[in-house]
Formats: sequence, structure tokens, C-alpha cells
Amino acid sequence: MAHRTLLAAGLLLGGLGLAPAALAGSTTYQSAISEVDACNQAQYLMPAKATVQGFVLKTRSDRTGAISFSCRVNWTDKASAQPTDRPILFPGKVRQPWFAAGWL
Repeated sequence: MAHRTLLAAGLLLGGLGLAPAALAGSTTYQSAISEVDACNQAQYLMPAKATVQGFVLKTRSDRTGAISFSCRVNWTDKASAQPTDRPILFPGKVRQPWFAAGWL
């Protein structure tokens, strides 16, 4: 009888150790269209049940004047995670890429 109790306790505790731990990470996307596109695409790359914890937005310009936008989305899939409910703050002046004239 004692062996069954120990076996049951071992299986129960072993099963708890196999439960998946909460993950946290980030996804990054670079876009030549806009900051909004970069952040939206980065969110599409998150796991299905992930909750956004913050954003990091960077704007870069190369020697030719081409602008690229990079957005990193920090996320967690912890069940008790609360979303930040903070908007993404974009820079004041955004230049439209020359190839996007008329449709943005």
C-alpha cells in the first residue's frame, strides 16, 4: 500500500514538473512602409496566446535617404499577464516613402 502512495505522489509531482513554464520574449519586424506596419507585423509574429508588454520603435535612414522602421514587441504568454494598454508613441514627423505616394 505504501508503494502505491509513493508511486502516486511521484507521478503527481513529476507531472507538475512537466507543465510548460510561461515564456517571455520579443518579436521584431522591419518595414519600409511605416511605423504602424512594422509594429503590426511584429505583433503577428507573436505566439497565439501572448500578451504585449511593451514596444521599442526605431527609425533609420541610410546614405541614400531610404527610411526603414523597426519595431520590437516584448510579450509574455503568462496566464496572469496584463496588457500594457499604452499606445505606441510615434515620432512627431513621419516622412512618407516615395513609392507609397497616393495610397498611404
